Amino acid sequence: MNAIHYQRLLPEADSTPLLSLYRRSIASVDDGFYSAAQRHAWTQWAADAAGADAQLRQGLTVMALADGSPVGFAQLCPAHLVNMLYVDDSWQRQGIGKALVIQLETVARQSGIATLTTRASDVSLPLFRSLGFEPVRREPIRAREGVTLMRTLLHKPLHHHCDQRP
Repeated sequence: MNAIHYQRLLPEADSTPLLSLYRRSIASVDDGFYSAAQRHAWTQWAADAAGADAQLRQGLTVMALADGSPVGFAQLCPAHLVNMLYVDDSWQRQGIGKALVIQLETVARQSGIATLTTRASDVSLPLFRSLGFEPVRREPIRAREGVTLMRTLLHKPLHHHCDQRP
């Protein structure tokens, strides 16, 4: 396995590879999670490349790189919300998603955030649960083309070292 390096999305960086990774990641989702129509609607966010690029540049976007190419990315935006987590399907189940979420959690904790939140797809739900996120509720999202997808709102209280008194 190639060594994975993590870095923030820099202002001058081309986001096109992240948008391609986003599409590939969703396209590889099994029909047991989301139908072809749901996956197609989900990928339409990246169809507006300028809008998607602007979104990726908000908050903090961290990339996982192998040989200089992105194999995963995650975003914290706003400061308490893990807004995106995508890993290329050929790199999934190798700890990259976990490492990305842990990096965002560390930043949130250092920023004094009390509770980290995410809205997880059915695909990423087990990962977030394994990292201590607790489900709050299921919620539908209406994607483009009138297609509805389900996701789960989760919270994780972040305990700060100064919170622990003897």
